[in-house]
Amino acid sequence: MAIAVIDNLADQPSNQRAVENYRELAANYDATCTRVEALRVEVIQLLSLQPNETVFDIACGTGSTIPLLASAVGSGGHVVGVELSSEMAAQAAKRSAHLPQATVVQTSMLDFLPSMKADAVLLCYAQDVLQCTKTIDRLIATAKPGARIALLGMQTLPWVWGWPVNLFNLYRARRYLTTYANMDKPWRLLEQRGAQLRLVRTALWGSAYLVVGNLPIR
Repeated sequence: MAIAVIDNLADQPSNQRAVENYRELAANYDATCTRVEALRVEVIQLLSLQPNETVFDIACGTGSTIPLLASAVGSGGHVVGVELSSEMAAQAAKRSAHLPQATVVQTSMLDFLPSMKADAVLLCYAQDVLQCTKTIDRLIATAKPGARIALLGMQTLPWVWGWPVNLFNLYRARRYLTTYANMDKPWRLLEQRGAQLRLVRTALWGSAYLVVGNLPIR
């Protein structure tokens, strides 16, 4: 387990390690997420989705947010879940099978080739996606100029006083992500690419963030 912590000190995520980790984590993943269910609902509300819109759920995991997104865009909208792990994607596809407006694509973000561009993008606990500039560029390219985006994830507190909480959370999350880069502000690279983002609030004693904004207009 200590090896996972050391590997996560790298500044770039590893798709290979993520696939290996989630092969084991997928079966019980939903049981580990009960404390963030209300936050997922809240971050989706921040997207202000409208009927008939297209929304991408990046790193959608087991697809727990897909039914909520489908309800928001209605029968005329489109929800596309993108998930790297085949085990997680299989659960997401099963969960959304009754939703004709929802599709789950099992692929890396770099290989994601949608047939339509997104009006809005959701990322829930997608630390690895946010720490790769190529992935961010691909995300921006698949969305409409200025598309809305909402983020929910884990962050570190200021180390001067928050180090006990940080150490606990980073160890607990060691297999759910593959890099600890920019954990003080996980959306930093997205801002550097021109996204206009706003921290709405923190939660879970400051260790979770809800961010909303717009992707660059290009």
